[in-house]
Amino acid sequence: MTLHQLAAAPDLTQIEAIENGLPCSTIRDLTGGMQISRKSLVSSLGLAERTVALRERGKKRLSAMESERFLRVARALRLAREVFPNTKDASGWLKTPDVSLGNRIPLAMLATDVGARKVENLLLGMIHGLPV
Repeated sequence: MTLHQLAAAPDLTQIEAIENGLPCSTIRDLTGGMQISRKSLVSSLGLAERTVALRERGKKRLSAMESERFLRVARALRLAREVFPNTKDASGWLKTPDVSLGNRIPLAMLATDVGARKVENLLLGMIHGLPV
């Protein structure tokens, strides 16, 4: 199952994938799709660059915490694709401060569950034409 498919999968499927740890290829999939450097993505999510690099070199699976954060990005990108005409614009929005989020960068807010809910609620509001 691809990361994009996992982001649209039922919650229990996502939970199982998080508990098992996502493969390190998840990072490459996200950086390629979002046109962002690995270092920027990892630091935006509040993860330790060295730890992630060691996992990649050893071809180990990501921890549950790391997996959850990367899956949050995939889910947010999936929602943003429904708002914006293409992946480039969706990715651009995730990397740009937004007034509705207190001038914070949506991608960085995905480091926490509360921040992810704010980003997802904002995107859902945009999808459904609600004032934000």
